[in-house]
Amino acid sequence: MPLIQILPPGLVNQIAAGEVVERPASVAKELVENALDAGARQVQVDLEEGGLALVRVADDGCGMEGDDARLALERHATSKLKDAAGLAAIATLGFRGEALPAIASVARMRVDTCDGAEGQPGTRLVLEGGRVVEHVPVARPRGTTIEVRDLFFNTPARRKFMRAPPSEVGHCSEVVIRLALSYPDVGFTLRSSGRVLFGSPAGASARDRAAAAVGRDAAAQLMPIDGARGEVRVHGLATSPDHSEATGRGLYLYVNGRYVRDRGAAHAVLRAYAGTLPHGRFPAGILFVELPPSRVDVNVHPQKLEVRFADGRAVYDALFHAVAQSLRTAPWLRHRPATENGAVPGAGVPTQAGCAPTATEEVASVLAEAQALYGPVPLPGANAAFEFPRPMAGGGDDAASPRAPGYFGSLRFVGQHARTYLLCEAPGGALVVVDQHASHERLLFHRLREAWRARKLAVQPLLLPQIVTLPPAPARALESAVDELRALGLDVEPFGGDAFAVKGAPAALGGADLSALLRDLAQQLEQVERGSAVDEAVHDLLATMACHSAVRAKQELGEEEARALLDALDAVDFKARCPHGRPVVFEISLADLERRVGRR
Repeated sequence: MPLIQILPPGLVNQIAAGEVVERPASVAKELVENALDAGARQVQVDLEEGGLALVRVADDGCGMEGDDARLALERHATSKLKDAAGLAAIATLGFRGEALPAIASVARMRVDTCDGAEGQPGTRLVLEGGRVVEHVPVARPRGTTIEVRDLFFNTPARRKFMRAPPSEVGHCSEVVIRLALSYPDVGFTLRSSGRVLFGSPAGASARDRAAAAVGRDAAAQLMPIDGARGEVRVHGLATSPDHSEATGRGLYLYVNGRYVRDRGAAHAVLRAYAGTLPHGRFPAGILFVELPPSRVDVNVHPQKLEVRFADGRAVYDALFHAVAQSLRTAPWLRHRPATENGAVPGAGVPTQAGCAPTATEEVASVLAEAQALYGPVPLPGANAAFEFPRPMAGGGDDAASPRAPGYFGSLRFVGQHARTYLLCEAPGGALVVVDQHASHERLLFHRLREAWRARKLAVQPLLLPQIVTLPPAPARALESAVDELRALGLDVEPFGGDAFAVKGAPAALGGADLSALLRDLAQQLEQVERGSAVDEAVHDLLATMACHSAVRAKQELGEEEARALLDALDAVDFKARCPHGRPVVFEISLADLERRVGRR
């Protein structure tokens, strides 16, 4: 008796269904994608019992005539791919020709379709377990309606692993919303047991649809993203650092209109936010990557959720630069959406404690990739902690085109509160609170980083070396990184045992506590993986250096110093966050103040 045998078609289809049909959401995804490829302008999805009892997708697309409808239920039958050459330039959502027969093999299916040809009726096909049991004409308008009932009725082992109906409804909702985000010109309706869960008309704004995906709070903090590098364009919306989430699930990535999960692309976006979000927090947003179809392979995953790029580095660079370019100008500062009490969501007044450094991996790669975005900034002298450059108000060579003040430059300084916060008035009357330590830290970090990139860190020699003694483990970490620390402007030499002599420090740090700084750096270096270079943690090292030299809480500032700090902030990037991700500024609207004193 031969051991090798050809599997019967029904079993083959059930095996294919195991790859394509994971749950009711998989059915909804495949059917809605077919509707969109058919040119639909209205798509309606109905669910019963989470989709296990019924998934119905109705559209007004091109429909099919009778013979095509029957042929579409055969394996590997498709109108979207003609030959092998077409695999290199796929521009449709579906193309394999496996979805309909795979779904039909594990459910009871009815297909009503009509191509709208004059004098021709529509077609109804009824299938059970993949077998056609009815094929009759039917009167209906142009388009297609597919009903999938009793999913997995003939594979009970699969059905028992389904979640409760509310959970399955959640998965189906996510599928529909993902597709709706990518097709703003198509109207979508999702109903469960007759109740509308999601409805969005054709032509709805990107922000309205984004609210359904990321939530109203996140949608209120979305800022536009648009940029291009080479043949890759990136556009969409992403949240400002005033909003962050506990997971990365709020980030929706699309490649040529197709929702994908790509760790490299998500990581590129997260790297663009380095230093603007607290450790362990994530941004949300909807980002679209567009590139020639021949430069991306969409045929690498049964459910088409993953893709492979011909040049992944180019795609990740484009994502990083597009998001970083938006973040560095802090466009949300001038148009902050207010909550009911007038405060900026997610931007509570910072505590008086200093910034605790966070562990950031692969930051050196981030800084190297970002170098093209920023130009070098001159460093102040050794004793110029508050000699901030001011924007020109007029006169000189630039008198013909004076620079308009930015957000911070437009603020009127009122006074200092608790010797920690600068109280200011915005042009519209809002009360603005600026954390003096966090804002000065961002300014110093910007200068240190730019000088480090240009390898022009000015080093101030010390008249007398400062001796610092460390515990054994941090001492060994510091000893192995002496050369790299010199590149950061710290002239440090072993001084016997666990002691080190500090002979020089960056001029921009004038007055910093070098003993405390060296201890913090040594502890951070302990966290760098063995064998890795120090510049993997350069962002945190520079942030620590800036933190130790910035003006502290409880330190009195005069009006001139406060004004100089505010004016200088507009000249740096990522100005609304300190390098550890804490907010620099907090705003209370005039309307809220008036309500609190009974004027409204």
